Amino acid sequence: MKKIALGYALHALMVLSAFLAVAVMGLCLWLRYEWDFKHYVYELEAQKVMWTGPYLLIASSSLVMATSAVGAWAIATEHCRLLLLFALGSGMSVILGLTGVSYTLTYGIYHSDLTPWLEERFWVLFHEMDYNERSARIIRIIQEDIQCCGPSDWRDYPSFNKVVPDECRNPATGNIAGGSCAEEFALWMEPKSGWLSGIALLLVATQVEFLYHVKIEQLD
Repeated sequence: MKKIALGYALHALMVLSAFLAVAVMGLCLWLRYEWDFKHYVYELEAQKVMWTGPYLLIASSSLVMATSAVGAWAIATEHCRLLLLFALGSGMSVILGLTGVSYTLTYGIYHSDLTPWLEERFWVLFHEMDYNERSARIIRIIQEDIQCCGPSDWRDYPSFNKVVPDECRNPATGNIAGGSCAEEFALWMEPKSGWLSGIALLLVATQVEFLYHVKIEQLD
């Protein structure tokens, strides 16, 4: 009876992990291919910073989905070697998942390495915008879309004898956006990275639970 209950628990965890893996995969693909975000990443040259974490999580969730069928068959037939293969795949997915979450949180939320990286990048674009149309275009687009102004704040423009652009102003009130583009962009990124990391951590937890139950089954 205990073994039957354990089998049901493992199947339930497998179904849950499959749904979570699909959710993680979907969020990662959305971050990778959503047009506006993809445009920002390319123009900021932030592919390594903003996509490394999602790529690792895509690998982790793909491994979970690939090994789910093996796990289901191993549990149903009590095949020890297949169960060992499934446990190995789950262990690898845990490592990839934790690495992906760590990288996503390191470069995906406000209080992380993302904000200083963005500030440095925006300063480069800010100084290039007088002679580089591409740099000027992406700064204008981000200032208008995110409602920010300048790498640190709107005073950057008069400090360098530049006119505060219309994109810095609220179209309804005409007021200048007070926040820096580095901070506002990081805050805009934070919910996306937070949701992705939270679901990915839950997926990792189910895989750890798998490994624990598989160990119990082998001991029995």
